[in-house]
Amino acid sequence: MAVGKLRFMSINYFDTATVTASSEAADYPVEQLQNRWKAVCWRSTGIAAEWLIADLAGPEEINVFVLENMSFTAGATVELGGHDTDPTGLAHTDYELVIPITAAMVAAKRIVVFIGHETRRWWRLLVTDVAGTYLEAGRMYLGPYFEPTRSYRTQWKRSPASESEISYSDAGQASVAERPIYWVYELPIFIVGSADEAEYAAINAACGTENPLWICLDSTDEITKTVYAHFLEYIAFPSIIGGRLWDTNLKFREEL
Repeated sequence: MAVGKLRFMSINYFDTATVTASSEAADYPVEQLQNRWKAVCWRSTGIAAEWLIADLAGPEEINVFVLENMSFTAGATVELGGHDTDPTGLAHTDYELVIPITAAMVAAKRIVVFIGHETRRWWRLLVTDVAGTYLEAGRMYLGPYFEPTRSYRTQWKRSPASESEISYSDAGQASVAERPIYWVYELPIFIVGSADEAEYAAINAACGTENPLWICLDSTDEITKTVYAHFLEYIAFPSIIGGRLWDTNLKFREEL
């Protein structure tokens, strides 16, 4: 039986890539896939053989592909391809991975695929759907992941939260400025060894509390257990046991 692993995706080469698309609807340009708000979407004008191409400006090792807030339906044909030169117009790329769109992906509106070690400069997503009139997606990740030596100290927990504001009149009646509900996560972990220490420190430097990342809480259920979030606190290194063991807690908030 596979053991679920904790994984962090914090280095997104897609965000600094030059991105093009086969089509884009008015007010839904392809560059919106690089906006941190996953609700801000790219939208195509059709559903057959639509593509996105990312030029990373140089070869980079890619281990994970994520697509957030996507509208594809079960049965869509999706292919992720990597190539050393511009694949525009090519029937095939050097690296090709067909991704079956499942009911779980449709329900989560998310694709997460761990693809091993593929180093390419150009990446293409080629999609043909079986329903609807356009394709839509809100956020994309192409990059590596960090898998710690150990995952959880105990089970993680999540709590609903909101920025809704409640005020009261002199007579006691409530007025509410209602805002969306989101999840806040708490994840107790161990940090083991200097290599993991350096990786967590790099996440602090790259993301801090300002920049979002993807956190997969269980690699055996990557579709429903991956969270697009930002940290509420920097990762702390509070105590050392036996030289290289830190007992700490991660707090992060879901990005909407």
